[in-house]
Amino acid sequence: MSKPLRIGMIGCGGYGRGHLRALAANPQAEVAALADPSRAMLARARAEVPALADVPTFADHREMLKVVELDAAAVSTPHTLHAGQIVDALNAGLHVLCDKPLTCSVADTKKVIARSRAKRRSVVVAFQRRFHAMRRFMRRFVRDRSFGKPTFVQAYNSQGWLWATRGKWRQDPKLSGGGQLNDTGAHLVDMIFYTMPARPTEVAALIENRGAKVDIDSAVSFRFADGALGNLSIVGSGPRNVFWEDMTVTGSKGRALFLRSGVLTASLGGEVVEYKNFGRDADLHQHFIDVARGRAKNESPPQDFLPAIAFTQACWTSARRGGRLIKVRY
Repeated sequence: MSKPLRIGMIGCGGYGRGHLRALAANPQAEVAALADPSRAMLARARAEVPALADVPTFADHREMLKVVELDAAAVSTPHTLHAGQIVDALNAGLHVLCDKPLTCSVADTKKVIARSRAKRRSVVVAFQRRFHAMRRFMRRFVRDRSFGKPTFVQAYNSQGWLWATRGKWRQDPKLSGGGQLNDTGAHLVDMIFYTMPARPTEVAALIENRGAKVDIDSAVSFRFADGALGNLSIVGSGPRNVFWEDMTVTGSKGRALFLRSGVLTASLGGEVVEYKNFGRDADLHQHFIDVARGRAKNESPPQDFLPAIAFTQACWTSARRGGRLIKVRY
């Protein structure tokens, strides 16, 4: 049996600690070091995960990369910091697991892709929905010949993000790089392009900041390269403590797939069927370990994030221009 994958954690906030709990529970992983500029976050990580009590800590991730022998790094920090930290880890010869959004621009995404290839190290984007059995079923269903050509997708997300993140770094564009569209919305945007077979080519977006410095509510219409159309609604000013999401895909053979807050049904030429049994979900952290060890193909690579961030940037541009139709630039 191979030695555990030695991982350095960059960022020990709430999501970072979630990664730490999962990794500490996996015998194929060893959290070998922690990096965070906040002493309080480092102390909290050690307190919540007792197995890390004696793990060395660093205020600067670059110092950690210099002095600790590692195989990989996990990045869970404010969004605009991701690109630089990923490149630092790749330059140190490490594989990288990074929270979404991978970066905040097409240019930075391309830098990550180029450095990953040059260093021959993998970057896995932590889009955990890609490892959910139901989402994988949806992808297969929409891409099956019996569905026909996907012609339309509609996706909607609502939550009280405006109030939940007020006064926090997610509403500071210098740290977040954007608002709800590139935060929770990034999961739904990724699922659209994970499910649909073609890339987006043009968008028209109307966005309201609702008094914040970043986007809160977004209404987006878009077209795919194969002619399919789509609508996306991201509502960050939704009811507090309520999360709602849905997605609909229509095909050319009279079939449609409906996801309503976790309940999946399909119209099969007049008959409506509910699907419940999808098998077991895959594990994001085990997948990362397997990719780093060369045992699995990367199912969430940075190349797959490129359509999502290109789409998101096009939405921001369109909104600044009053909702004009904008080409998606890769």
